[in-house]
Amino acid sequence: MENKTERKLNQSLEQPRLVSLLEIAKTFLHIGFVSYSLAALGEAKKALVDKKNWLTDEEYLNGLALSQLLPGAPTVNLNTYIGYFLRGFPGALVASIFFVIPCFLLMVVLAHLYLNYNDVPLVSSLFKGVGALVVGLVLNTILDLWKKGVNSPQLTILAVVGFVMVYFMKVNIMSLLLVAGVVSLVSTFLTYKVTGWKAIMDKKFWLAKKSSPRAVSAIKFEFSKKKYVAMLMMLAVLLILNFVINSSNPTYRQLGTTLFGIGGLTFGSGYAMLPFIQDTMVNQYHFVTDKEFGVALALSLLTPGPVTVISAFIGYKVAGLFGAALAMANMYLPAFAFVNIISDLYNRARKVDKFKMVITGVVAAFIGTLWAVVIKLTGSSLVDLPTYGMAIAAFGVQRFTKIDTLWIIIGGALISLVIF
Repeated sequence: MENKTERKLNQSLEQPRLVSLLEIAKTFLHIGFVSYSLAALGEAKKALVDKKNWLTDEEYLNGLALSQLLPGAPTVNLNTYIGYFLRGFPGALVASIFFVIPCFLLMVVLAHLYLNYNDVPLVSSLFKGVGALVVGLVLNTILDLWKKGVNSPQLTILAVVGFVMVYFMKVNIMSLLLVAGVVSLVSTFLTYKVTGWKAIMDKKFWLAKKSSPRAVSAIKFEFSKKKYVAMLMMLAVLLILNFVINSSNPTYRQLGTTLFGIGGLTFGSGYAMLPFIQDTMVNQYHFVTDKEFGVALALSLLTPGPVTVISAFIGYKVAGLFGAALAMANMYLPAFAFVNIISDLYNRARKVDKFKMVITGVVAAFIGTLWAVVIKLTGSSLVDLPTYGMAIAAFGVQRFTKIDTLWIIIGGALISLVIF
């Protein structure tokens, strides 16, 4: 009997089930609810790698590397890539939409309150408390990513260099990733040519826990011309539809086309887009005032999701609910297109050992930069003993208990209202 049971279990692992679009929708909706700042990276890993076993650690880190190399908001890019990894174009579309739904809806509600009543009750109290929570959640995310992606001398060097370049030298993220790629290429060459170098650089600082077998069959990344053409056709329909809507009146053209250009040409992070958004939306088109832009930025930090949800505030003021949706769609559509176009080619290339080593170096450098982010967050968000206490509590509860992050945030928000 036991042998039959074990045989059935082994067969289920060898022939994993295909994840449904409904499962993708529910999973990414939850991730979207609890993804504040860079903690989104940790929430995606916890949900998709640790809990559901839909990806391995290596597959997740490969997605993380690609998300940094493309324009747009890295957290949205990552979730789009994972959706594509699981179910191709439909999976990418569902994952992207449901990831941003929570931040979109909350921003629309807050924008409505502010624009109609000229105030958002209790926002300052919530902002102070949630900001402290985010520090603890981001710190936990960095420690998890560090253990998986920085576990050898070579990767540690790259991570430290990444931190120094961003925090002390103020180098932009794309220049950093370029340097990391070049250093990784050199190290890869030395690994293949110098035996002693390989022995030193391959040394592991700790052994990662054995991952559970993946529970779903991921997309087979064998290039299929038929599937690729079908994806391009669906993507073309989506882009044409967006172009038609943007062209339907001058306001939509100014709002949508401008944000589309910013989303497609700005590399680094959502924060890198903010100066361009402010210049065009405030100074060029006068859609919002400087004060309203500042309020929108504060609200974008208060809501889950990427900081670029600020576009929904601007769109809502300009053209109501449809304007908010149009602004958000144009902000993320260019990167969405890039992810779908190159994911198959990227995953074919990552099977090559030398390319894989370069990617691990890029990931390590990026993880190093996250320490600069958490230091800046600490300086701006932890201003007194209560905020330090909330950050430490959030870190401890998430790291040492199984309490869902959503409850940590809800509990923290309630405590913020009482304390502040």
